[in-house]
Amino acid sequence: MTACILFAIGVQSQAADFMDSKCRDFRKSFSIDKRTIERPEPPFCATMFGQFDELSFNRCRSEMEDYRNKVAKFTDCLFDENERATEEFNTAVQNFNRRVGR
Repeated sequence: MTACILFAIGVQSQAADFMDSKCRDFRKSFSIDKRTIERPEPPFCATMFGQFDELSFNRCRSEMEDYRNKVAKFTDCLFDENERATEEFNTAVQNFNRRVGR
């Protein structure tokens, strides 16, 4: 019974982390693994061959600005994830040391 309660609390905590995280926009909503983060993809127009006409240039420029904003948010996400991983590691070390009696 206790294990079921602890498991439910853990799931609720992970769900809250998923919703509150800076990485929310970079996780698949329907994925089982809520920790997987996907890097933003560059717009297709940036990798195409050939010259731009004015309309294509303006459209692609807008897509590139959007991409730049997504990359900046992704960088913030990675920083946040790094902090979370470090905290999780430190907690695990403390728990380990307690079990060993140190």
